[in-house]
Amino acid sequence: MKVILVSPVRGVPRPWLYFHVDTVMVNVVDVMRSGSRHRETLMFDGELWVDSGGYQVLKRGIGLGLDDVKKIYRRLWDASRLMSFDVPPSPNDPRELAERKFRASLRNYRSLRKALGNRVVPVLHVYRERELVMRYLEEYEDSEDLAIGGAVPYVLTGRGVKDGRRYALRLIAEIRERFPGRLHLLGMGSPTVTGILEALGVDSTDSATWRLKAAYGKVLLPGGGERHVTGRPIRFGKKEATDSDMELLERFLRKTGFPMLGKLGMEELLGKFEYRALINAWVVINSREPPRSAVFKSLAESLLHEVHGRGAGLLRSRHVH
Repeated sequence: MKVILVSPVRGVPRPWLYFHVDTVMVNVVDVMRSGSRHRETLMFDGELWVDSGGYQVLKRGIGLGLDDVKKIYRRLWDASRLMSFDVPPSPNDPRELAERKFRASLRNYRSLRKALGNRVVPVLHVYRERELVMRYLEEYEDSEDLAIGGAVPYVLTGRGVKDGRRYALRLIAEIRERFPGRLHLLGMGSPTVTGILEALGVDSTDSATWRLKAAYGKVLLPGGGERHVTGRPIRFGKKEATDSDMELLERFLRKTGFPMLGKLGMEELLGKFEYRALINAWVVINSREPPRSAVFKSLAESLLHEVHGRGAGLLRSRHVH
C-alpha cells in the first residue's frame, strides 16, 4: 500500500529532496493561489495528485464551485489523479440531507469526468447508514479508481457514531470486496491504522499531518502515537516522549534506512521543525507496524479475523525489535 504525502505547494521541508517519494498530493485551493508554476515551486517531478478542496469549502467556507474546480483542473495536464469535487456528509447529518450530498457528489463527478476523462476519481463517503453508501457505490463501479472520504471522524477521532471505528473499517472492507479497481482512502495515512488498511487490501492513502505535528513539536511513532520532543509548553496532546519512545523511534529509523540518521544525532533531528517533519514523513510512508494502541490492536485483531482470518498473524509479525 502506498502512503501519499499531502503538501502545500510552497511548503517546507520538501521530503522528496531528501529521500524517494512516489507521489505527492496538493490541494486545488493551494494551486489556485500559487499560480501556474506549481511544479517548479513544489520542486517535485514524480506522480502528482490533486484534491478538489471539497473539505475546505465545507469547513472553512471557501468560495469555490464546480466550475472553478473544472477550470483549474483543465490546466493541470501533468496531474495523474484529480479528486472529484465532493460534498462531504457529516456523521450527524439526517439521512435526507446526507443523501442530497451523496447525489451532489455524484453529479459533480459525472460533470468532471465528462470534461476531463478518467483521471477524475469519484469520492464515496463513509456515512452511518450502510445501505445508502452501498447504493451509491454501484454508481461508481465503472471507474478505474475510487476514493473513500469522511472516514477520519469515525476512525481516528471515534466521535459521533456508536462503535464508529469498527463500523467504518468494516464498511471499508466491504467496499474493497465489491469494488474491483484501485481504492484510495482520503486522509487516513496515520501510522495507527496503515497496517490495518494494508491488510484490508486498500491500495493507497494519504496524510497531511506530518508537517502539522512537527510544527507543534511532535514526532509520530511507528504503529501510532505522537510525542512532544521540544520541551516547549504543551498546548494539547499531553504525552511527552519517554526514553523508550525515543529508542523505539530510533530503532525504526535505523532499520528502515532513514537517510538523515548518522549525519545528525537524534537530539539535533528532534530539535528543529524541518527535521521533525522529515522524520514524520518517513514514518508515515514506511510504518506498517501493528497498532500500539490497545484499542486499535484489539479492533484490528477481531476485524481482520472476521474479514480474512489473518488478524493475529498481522499483529505478531511486524514489530520492530
